[in-house]
Amino acid sequence: MEFNFNTFFGYEDYINNQPDQVLIYSFAGIVFGGLALLFLGILIRKLGLAFINSYIINPLMLVLGLTFLISIPPTVIFYVVTSNISFVKIIYIWIVIFIGMLFFVGFNLETIKKYLNEFGKVSEQEEFRNRKR
Repeated sequence: MEFNFNTFFGYEDYINNQPDQVLIYSFAGIVFGGLALLFLGILIRKLGLAFINSYIINPLMLVLGLTFLISIPPTVIFYVVTSNISFVKIIYIWIVIFIGMLFFVGFNLETIKKYLNEFGKVSEQEEFRNRKR
């Protein structure tokens, strides 16, 4: 039994026949998934479980955001420029991008946190220097 990149769990006919609808649902899934994680993070913060927010919710939101940003160029290239590619392959590309971002954020979480904290400190210092006296 071999794996074929033109199959997707029996939904390949639907995906290839209505690619615009699948594309809209894919982007909407990422956006609304991020919003759901945002509200879940607010709820968890109200409950006082900040460590869950710091190590699970915030990295997942970062993964979804990076997936959203990085999945736009391949989608434009493969769907708009070369219109003869199967949309199932674009979905596999999105899955690979998501898994890659998951590993990237998982391995570099502490470095990303340090960078964002330093960026926040620098912007606070610049704001302090540029205030009206």
